Amino acid sequence: MTKQHRRTFLTTVGLGSAALAGCIGSLDTDGDGNGDGNDNDDTTDPNGTDGSNGTPREVTAPAIAEGESIDDFEEIEWHPLYDHTTVEASDESLVGDGAMAVEADTTESIGAYRVFPDGLDVEGKDLSVAVKIESPPPARVVLEARAPGRSDQLTSARSIPSEFTGWFRMEAGWTGKRGEPNLGNVRELRLYVQPHSDTNPTTRFLVDDLRATERGDQGYVVLTFDDAVQSQYTTAMPMLEERGWPGVAAVIPDSINQPDRLTVDQCREMRSAGWDIAAHPHTALPEMESHDERVGYLEDARDYIANRIDEDGANHYFAPYNRMDADSLEAVREVFDHSYIHGGQPNIAPPTDGHMVSRVNGYALDEVSDLLDLAAEYNQAVVTLVHGIGDTTSDLNDISEADFETLLNEIESRDLEVVTASELANV
Repeated sequence: MTKQHRRTFLTTVGLGSAALAGCIGSLDTDGDGNGDGNDNDDTTDPNGTDGSNGTPREVTAPAIAEGESIDDFEEIEWHPLYDHTTVEASDESLVGDGAMAVEADTTESIGAYRVFPDGLDVEGKDLSVAVKIESPPPARVVLEARAPGRSDQLTSARSIPSEFTGWFRMEAGWTGKRGEPNLGNVRELRLYVQPHSDTNPTTRFLVDDLRATERGDQGYVVLTFDDAVQSQYTTAMPMLEERGWPGVAAVIPDSINQPDRLTVDQCREMRSAGWDIAAHPHTALPEMESHDERVGYLEDARDYIANRIDEDGANHYFAPYNRMDADSLEAVREVFDHSYIHGGQPNIAPPTDGHMVSRVNGYALDEVSDLLDLAAEYNQAVVTLVHGIGDTTSDLNDISEADFETLLNEIESRDLEVVTASELANV
């Protein structure tokens, strides 16, 4: 287990993490692009109708029905962010008849931007967009809102698992801030991908369904604990109870009642104290050969928890080893209401799609502190991840009791409400 504690300032353009319990790195890029664009008045009713006859908008996940359309990509009004990049229409869409394809024969960053000459007003709103990285994973996806210019901008940076090439919903959970952004006057949006591999000479991604949804009136934190480590009951639960806070124990069913792990009775006591007990089966789904095998495995994990411990918490899946591919996500959607994986960014509250919800490493205190600041300012949700609490020379522990206390103090000092995964889904 690698643990790095280093500062990433808000004046950089973001941060992310490359592994579930691994290193966290900073993002540093300043790609420039100049060009013209046209404003787009193709919006839908904020209540999730198509804006013409009031009928509900039917979509395929991770497209969403809620909010207002900023761009449906039926017409491409975006421009290449770099000289080596091409931007064109694609018929592989989630919504309507078209999407945007961005491609380059390079292992460097590629991206596109759109100018809003009259300004785009998303004050009091959250942005999200459907993205599909076709090659090469792993990668980091970055969304910038220049409001109105580079000196006043917000950045959202999210890490994508190494095996994932399907559609997912990129939420603008802000990871970096420069100046004093005015979201009532966004003049340019930039979306780009930073490959983490130099073995594939081509980088290509698709974009669809850019939408703005109403921002909530409160920021949140979800404290999640993986692997059913005994110290989650003996150490974490009493420390949270002192503050009146719940947590989420993402348990490996096969580890329950094993040495140094939680027992069924302890899990039930945690549930009675307000915790979620969620599913975190240890086998990575991409290793399985068929959809039926994945579904059966996930159903077994869900039902073990639902029947013995926590019916509500069992609706949440926490991916092991930061591993997920498109076929696996399809199986997860079939079995669970919500899923979580490391992404290195905050989330919209409640999350727009409910799957691939981003977590951040709770032991990276400086970086988490920055994200907490932004979540409190923009009413978003930070989902922290730790395993065991105690002596970090033990393989079971990734945060000391003193550092965990510091993390809780950081949360307590901000206007953030601590909730469970089940509560976050319904805020």
